[in-house]
Amino acid sequence: MFVSLLMGQYFPDPGKLLMRLSGIWASVYVVAVLSMTWIGKIKPLRVINRYRRFIGLTAFFYGLLHFVIYLVLFAGLSWTWISSDLIEKPYIYVGMIALVIMAVLAITSTKRMMRLLGRRWKSIHRLMYLSAIAVIAHLWWQVKDDTSLAIWFSVFLVPLLVSKIPTLPIWKKYLKKT
Repeated sequence: MFVSLLMGQYFPDPGKLLMRLSGIWASVYVVAVLSMTWIGKIKPLRVINRYRRFIGLTAFFYGLLHFVIYLVLFAGLSWTWISSDLIEKPYIYVGMIALVIMAVLAITSTKRMMRLLGRRWKSIHRLMYLSAIAVIAHLWWQVKDDTSLAIWFSVFLVPLLVSKIPTLPIWKKYLKKT
């Protein structure tokens, strides 16, 4: 009896809860960092722009935590488990795309990197919008029965993404002329 208690037979799987919570918080911070563009345009709220880097790094941290929880608690660091999951669950690919983009943004978010990259820094950091698209795809692709999370994050992320379309360089260059 005591051994089965220690083996976790009488408790729910903590990995599922931790995986879900870390993914939710990563998505919340992605929404927060993208919405800061519009919040920062309101004069009394411009002070919030100071926290954009922190919020973006927090989104990356929760995304990385989500990934580590998957590797350790679900896959048990087993390459055979991971490789079979990559075949059975292709939404992992878009989640990894989002995480890799956020990792690049985290690495290039220091003041030193801003100076080194110059004007290219801003174009690199616009990749956060691509990461947000990958987050939405990751959420919708993994839905089995409960679509509430995917719907809520889509309600917040899609308008933020659509509102950026007129600021895209391709929009300004080609589509605005017509």
